[in-house]
Amino acid sequence: MAGHDPALSRLIQALEGTAREIDVTFARAGSQLGEGLSLFAGLKERLMTLSSELSGPEIARAGTTLSGLAVELRAINDGLLQETGVLQQLAAHSKDASQTLQRLLGRMRPIIFLARSARIEAVSVQAAGRDFGNFTSEIVALTTQAQRTIQNCARDHDHLSMLLGSALEAQREFEGQYGLALSGLAGKLEQTLAEVAARQQRGVVLTSDAATHSGKIAMAAGGAIISLQSGDSIRQQLEHAIKALRLLSAVAAGTGPGAGLGDEARRGADIVLRRLEAAQLQESAQTLAQDADSIEAALALLAGDTAGLLDLVRSLYQGDGGKSGSFLDDLEADLAEASDLLAKCNCARAGVDRVNSAMSTVLETCQDTVAALAETVSSIVLIGMNAGLRAARIGTGGRSLVVIAQELKSAADQVATDAAQLTPTFARMQETSGGLKTGGRLDAAHFTALNEAMGGSLSAMRQTGDRLGATLDQLTREGGGFSSVVAAARLSFSSAGAMSDLIASGAAELDRSVADVAMPEDPGATVAGLIERHVWPNYTMVGERSIHKAIVGSILPAQASAKAPVVVNAPMKDDAEDFLF
Repeated sequence: MAGHDPALSRLIQALEGTAREIDVTFARAGSQLGEGLSLFAGLKERLMTLSSELSGPEIARAGTTLSGLAVELRAINDGLLQETGVLQQLAAHSKDASQTLQRLLGRMRPIIFLARSARIEAVSVQAAGRDFGNFTSEIVALTTQAQRTIQNCARDHDHLSMLLGSALEAQREFEGQYGLALSGLAGKLEQTLAEVAARQQRGVVLTSDAATHSGKIAMAAGGAIISLQSGDSIRQQLEHAIKALRLLSAVAAGTGPGAGLGDEARRGADIVLRRLEAAQLQESAQTLAQDADSIEAALALLAGDTAGLLDLVRSLYQGDGGKSGSFLDDLEADLAEASDLLAKCNCARAGVDRVNSAMSTVLETCQDTVAALAETVSSIVLIGMNAGLRAARIGTGGRSLVVIAQELKSAADQVATDAAQLTPTFARMQETSGGLKTGGRLDAAHFTALNEAMGGSLSAMRQTGDRLGATLDQLTREGGGFSSVVAAARLSFSSAGAMSDLIASGAAELDRSVADVAMPEDPGATVAGLIERHVWPNYTMVGERSIHKAIVGSILPAQASAKAPVVVNAPMKDDAEDFLF
């Protein structure tokens, strides 16, 4: 074994490179994780901002207003349906009134004819010495007055009928085009608001989930950083092994501490050092592999939990289209549709307002007409009866007037009968028209107030959506940055497994080199002294000393049974050497 050993030189050179690479790799990964923790603090801050935005007072007030709007839209839809029914009833009553007025106008024609006939007959009776001029004049005047009253009432009622027809047509047209849209929009608003409420509730759950993820991420990052500190101890172990292997090289070459050793002593030292450093390197390789697995698991957990946390946030704050705040964009579209529908509702309402405005005037006029007509008819009947009685006293000469008077009474009774039918018809119209004024819910002022409330809510929602979008974008950037840092740390540490394998192969090579070599008997004390002077003082960890005692004790049992000498330059006591230096 004497002389230069190229394989040993290559092993020392490889271990020196591995020690440097471990130092750089662990330090770089630790620095990257430290940077990542700073980014993660920004992530948590963004999460708090998002949660406060979604559950803030502005969106809560807007949600309350819009919830009321959904109720209003259903009420408007129901109100329009009710108004259509009222208009239909009014139109039916109006038709009855129109038919009655037309009959009245028709019945006035024979009365006018009879009044003219009475005037002619009155002239004949006057020639016989009886004056019926006042009778005929009153009949003509009353008949003309009654006809004019009925015509005025019919004209006003025709105007009302025209307004009713126009309003009913507008209502039916609106219902046909937009009736379903009102209830459908109310449903969409309620669904969107339910989604907002669900997101707010999920935001509470997210806070808990985010806290869990944050805790796991922080623990994983902290654990990874602590594990990364083990790189320093592994590097020290390799440096100690390299010193021992250099001693082995010096012993083989008979230089330095190996100078003056006999062949047996050199062979014995070579065997002890090779087996000892094979064990130390094997322990270093195993520790590095374990630390590498632990760090890789921590980094994988960091990457997975960070991705999971960001997915939680995206699922909460992004819509199906993947755009930030898209559910608020949907709500904005719903509100724009609601505003358009309210405008159309207001236009449809204008026709009802015109009906309401004309209704009271026309009904008052028609009711006055009925009252006046009843009085006029009564007067015609009374005058006709008096004239008939007077004409009957004349005898044969007044017979024509008696017949005319009887026909006038019959015609007047028919007018009175038809006029009496108008009274309940107009009363029903009056009662039915009250359905158009229920609480004033659908008046123009109400539509204006709804639009203003909707505009304010939309503005609040839009501002909240903008802030949510900006915060989510920032969160995504910071999350991406954190994920990139973790990925870089994983990449930096990807060679740790190869380094562990290299160290383990060096240990195996040392073991193989002395597998079949017997230990000389004589130089045990000399070898033990050499080891204790040049190897034992280098150790800074309990694990190294335990391995040393086990290996040396198995090879040099007699020397190992003696108490190990106290080394002045030993860094610290055994009971404190579990820590990393």
